Amino acid sequence: MRTRASLIGLGLALMAMSAAAQTVTGSGTTNTVPVFTGTSTVGNSPITVSGGNVGIGTTNTGAKLNIVDAGVTWGLLLDNSSSDGSVNPWYIGATGAIWGAGDNKLVIGPTDTSVNASLTIQRNGNVGIGTTNPLYKLDVAGVIHTSTGILFPDGNTQSMAYTGVTCGGDYAESVDVTGDRTHYEPGDVLVIDANTPGKFLKSAAPYSTSVSGIYSTKPGTLGRRQTTAQSPDEVPMAVVGIVPAKVSAENGAIHPGDLLVSSSKIGYAMKGTDRSLLTGAVIGKAMGNLDSGTGVIEVLVTLQ
Repeated sequence: MRTRASLIGLGLALMAMSAAAQTVTGSGTTNTVPVFTGTSTVGNSPITVSGGNVGIGTTNTGAKLNIVDAGVTWGLLLDNSSSDGSVNPWYIGATGAIWGAGDNKLVIGPTDTSVNASLTIQRNGNVGIGTTNPLYKLDVAGVIHTSTGILFPDGNTQSMAYTGVTCGGDYAESVDVTGDRTHYEPGDVLVIDANTPGKFLKSAAPYSTSVSGIYSTKPGTLGRRQTTAQSPDEVPMAVVGIVPAKVSAENGAIHPGDLLVSSSKIGYAMKGTDRSLLTGAVIGKAMGNLDSGTGVIEVLVTLQ
């Protein structure tokens, strides 16, 4: 068959290459590689040598090694004989005739047609694993395993699948803050910056109606209204859910259920007791206790 002839020719060419650094005995010349002169054949497979280029199955020697197996099922066949005498051949084909892949694809796969081709590369750059018709830059017909996670264009890595339960208990917005980003930390009470539209800063006055959220410790879901690249000045601001918050007992001890508002201490919340000032100033409801001083408790963020 042409296939076997091509393989024999390839074997001879490879043997010639492997002899490059060896000494040829007999009629050969020391420290040279024996080559065919002109056009030779093994069986009915032509082997052509011209200008240092070798053609197997073709008289076109436009490359250092040019193998053509036109009209035959296999391309380059690799046999792996097992100890039990069985053979499990693989092939590399530019036409992939056995899979009907067409001449616009490179197919690497087993000759056993009951097994999907292992790898397909299309001229448009699509790569298929387990499929000969990849529709995407990487198209896998099967399960993908990664040991470190998936890296997204924004630089974030997802290391575990979404199971319906988020890592935190709040919804947060990624927002820009005024000043040095490193001066902010989880638990800070944030307000709208009246002097810089679109930015936020730590609260600094009691009963502020500009109160907008709490710097989230571990957002369950993080949203982002901006379409530009993420800024290093952004922080996650919880606007719904349960998060730890900095609190002060300057307006009395705090107990679960107390309405919380901004305090005079920068970035802290306190218990709201003046009903006339609560409208628009409530940051949330306390879920813990603080008898005196300052501390951190969980707060159910309920802006109102």
